[in-house]
Amino acid sequence: MNLKQMIAETGTTWNFSKDIDYSDRDMELQYLALALGGEAGELQNLIKKIVRRKYHTDGHSDDGMEGQVPHEMVDVMYYLFRMAALLDIDLEKAFDEKMKINKARYNK
Repeated sequence: MNLKQMIAETGTTWNFSKDIDYSDRDMELQYLALALGGEAGELQNLIKKIVRRKYHTDGHSDDGMEGQVPHEMVDVMYYLFRMAALLDIDLEKAFDEKMKINKARYNK
């Protein structure tokens, strides 16, 4: 599945909250932004726990947590992609533009 297909897929899946008026673009955008922040926080917390266990136990963090990382990353991607679709943002184009900016800024 390519990026455009993944973004399209986010629009065909379920709505998470029955309290959100999905016909109100601003309300949906606010919900998605908050959900994105929440999912990013879950990913950060998971990474924190993996690192903490690795350095504060016997050096191993093999308790299954590392296997959860890809799923948390996809949760972040989901909300990001759904926001991009709602705002009609071409993420591939935006990525290319931003990488050019970063290269000019940091590869001096």
